[in-house]
Amino acid sequence: MVEQSTIDEAEPSNNWTRRTFVAALGATGFAAVAGNAQANDNDAIAEIEEADNGNVDLRAFDEVLGRLEDAADALEFPARRIGASPRGEQHGAAQWGIHFETERAVHLGETTVDAGESGTFTAVVGEYDGDEGFSTVHERDVSVDSGINTIDLDMALEPGEYLLTREGDFPLRRGGWAGWESQSRDGLELRGGSKPGDYSDNRFWYYYFDLHIAAHEGAHL
Repeated sequence: MVEQSTIDEAEPSNNWTRRTFVAALGATGFAAVAGNAQANDNDAIAEIEEADNGNVDLRAFDEVLGRLEDAADALEFPARRIGASPRGEQHGAAQWGIHFETERAVHLGETTVDAGESGTFTAVVGEYDGDEGFSTVHERDVSVDSGINTIDLDMALEPGEYLLTREGDFPLRRGGWAGWESQSRDGLELRGGSKPGDYSDNRFWYYYFDLHIAAHEGAHL
């Protein structure tokens, strides 16, 4: 697969922690923040409780830091949709799927499937080494009507190498891979279609079209 070239950038300066704020603010800073918080009930920092014997409730800081970290994730790994609209042919062979690798923790969200019949199938993603090894990480039973369906995978993945597939031989549409290589970027590499122990990566897109993928659940388009 041809990968889109990227430019290495300096590590982002987003390693803020509770201790960072404690060190930066100091006792005087805490007093000022607490005073400002009481004056603005709509601000997240308004949740900070007044110091009691030198102790400060930092839950509001945690909330703000969480927002900063989410924003940094969105910049480094923008939410996107991968896999074009459903096309191709119905495919019923077992355990074929999309082989991909991610350098970041990601969340698989909504996607489109084109079912050959009404029924229930099991969506599965597992750790996969491109050969025999396959170990299920998430699985979810999904009920669909015959034809186009929008479903929510809602699967969180740590950095690693995976195969996104479905159990059994429920007929779902697959399509040609041509023209989609440029979607490998920002630490996500789409390697192609694959099946454990049977076939090396090929140029087919299996089952899950228009897949929403992001650094975290709240960042989907």
